[in-house]
Amino acid sequence: MITTRIITSIGRVPWLSRAIRWYASQYPENSVVKIRHGHAAGLLWRRHHRYVNGYWIGHYELPIQEALKRELKPGHTFFDIGANAGFFILVAARLVGMGGRCVAFESLPENDASIHEQIELNSLCPCLVVNEAISDVVGSAFFSFAMTGLAASHLGKSRKGERQLPVKVTTLDGACARFGRPDFIKMDIEGAEAQALKCASHTLRSLRPGWLIELHNSECEREVKALLQEVRYAFFDLQGVALNPSRILPNHFIARPLPNE
Repeated sequence: MITTRIITSIGRVPWLSRAIRWYASQYPENSVVKIRHGHAAGLLWRRHHRYVNGYWIGHYELPIQEALKRELKPGHTFFDIGANAGFFILVAARLVGMGGRCVAFESLPENDASIHEQIELNSLCPCLVVNEAISDVVGSAFFSFAMTGLAASHLGKSRKGERQLPVKVTTLDGACARFGRPDFIKMDIEGAEAQALKCASHTLRSLRPGWLIELHNSECEREVKALLQEVRYAFFDLQGVALNPSRILPNHFIARPLPNE
């Protein structure tokens, strides 16, 4: 992982970063490459220029990769809610092994197609791709996005310059009823995390998975923290260090269930 950290540091140098992007742009669309670094190193990746180069280089969101390495165990079931192009599904599938299971939830059709492509290229544990969003209702909603493949897409009304498409939506409790009990859930749904947790009572109170959640604004942070505290979860940073729940949570954090009283 030392090489991966070096590459990440190089990417912060403006002229080196531009050189790396130029080099990456020389690969043709749909070309298949081997991931070079990180916890998906050695796996195959079908490149699409709409996604970040960090996926196929392998240094993308290295702290999250390392957190998944620490939290996931062989045989676990992993849910990736807001799976984007499927990079973390590959990381998780390798970690849980052939006895485990990964379920990717992704609404944008282009992302859904990419996840299927990445899974098909690699012989990993059973992986299921669900072309639905997780929310507080079961049915349909509008999904807004600014451009094909953009990570910052979201449910709800479109903002300036965004497009919309209708998508299927379900709840976390409904997803667990259909696809089984998750041991660990990664959730990044662009500010709708609290909305999803509000209809996850059975998941939070009875199934009690671990979580890796990305927060997108202060209101989301307050709501998510309150919902998890109510059902006795403890908070940790991505390095596994305990967090003081009276303080503001970082943008990415781990939540682990405490024993029920």
